[in-house]
Amino acid sequence: MNERNKKTLPKILVHINRIQDYIKDVKSIDDFDRDYLMKDAVVFNLLKTSELSNKKLTEDFKRMHGSILWMQIYGLRNRIVHDYDNIHSKMVYQTITNDLDELKKEIDGLLEKKNNMFKPLFVI
Repeated sequence: MNERNKKTLPKILVHINRIQDYIKDVKSIDDFDRDYLMKDAVVFNLLKTSELSNKKLTEDFKRMHGSILWMQIYGLRNRIVHDYDNIHSKMVYQTITNDLDELKKEIDGLLEKKNNMFKPLFVI
């Protein structure tokens, strides 16, 4: 994994962790809709996650890890940016409750794999 990707993945995790922290007490889409400050913070961090995924990760890396739906991540960013006044809470809520955990697991796995690559096989 090249340096650019090594630096970007932890940044993506920071934004995912922030979103999960913001929504930890959210039990329904109604809860999510009521708190516009939290909703704005979530949307901002989704944007950052999408931008980092699209602009900072290399194309080779994304091809090698095609199980992560990189185009859909960036597609969400485009929907938010180009139709901000009409962001559908349901779409964002479904993303953060259904998809974010899986993305976090995938990225955690990639980082763990990277860290294990540099561990000695045996100790003298």
